[in-house]
Amino acid sequence: MKSRMNTKFLVTTAVFVAVAVVLRSFSIAIAAGGILTMRISFDAICYIMPGILFGPLYGGISGGLIDILGYIIRPMGGYIPLFTITNIAAGILPALIWRYIKNAKEYKVRNCYIAFFGLLLVVGFFNFIIMKFAYHTTLGQLLSSLGKKSQYLSTGLMLIGAIGVIIFIINVFIKKSMVKSYDFVNNNYFKLIIAIGISGILICTINTYILLIFTPALIAKGFMFLWIPRIIEALLMTIVNSYITCMIMYCYSLFQGRVVKKA
Repeated sequence: MKSRMNTKFLVTTAVFVAVAVVLRSFSIAIAAGGILTMRISFDAICYIMPGILFGPLYGGISGGLIDILGYIIRPMGGYIPLFTITNIAAGILPALIWRYIKNAKEYKVRNCYIAFFGLLLVVGFFNFIIMKFAYHTTLGQLLSSLGKKSQYLSTGLMLIGAIGVIIFIINVFIKKSMVKSYDFVNNNYFKLIIAIGISGILICTINTYILLIFTPALIAKGFMFLWIPRIIEALLMTIVNSYITCMIMYCYSLFQGRVVKKA
């Protein structure tokens, strides 16, 4: 029985890997200095899902395979092995965090969610005010030194915060006329935001340091210059990927004839 389950897990993971390779073909790649600095794609879902459904081992395997196969099929710049390692970690970390918080009280998770995105909204608005009306202050000069990238710390943060808050409000209204599928999504979405978001922030930060190490041309720009747009993109994708992951989890649970309770 255990052997049959392991085979099923491996086959399902292989399907996710294959889908991810296809999705990478439609990704938007942004390069600098001949090195891939940002990739906008939904392939992250395909190494997050195996980890959440079957455990961190499967998330790590899929993360590594997706990075290697993706580079072989559609190379972009030079191959950096450290990115494969961080992609493995990106498959493991959400699964580990998910194991810890999946049984947490829903109201506690919701409170953390609204506090986080509310804080982003407030910080973004504060930076916007500083840049518009107090640009001569120390903080204003610091933000101005980033050039156009300073918009990520004002408009960008406000946008992410607003999207997060709006999604929360939508969830509140929909919950009143709850259907079974949305009940599942509502119960898991905020938890996935935390699991995927924490992992995404850590991996994004590490990858940014790696990019600076392997791209001397970017060192002069500084860490923040490269990290800010990448972290904004990571947060936006976290919001979207968490919802998609919820729906896939629900469909998988229907296919299995039960709700997935344990990774």
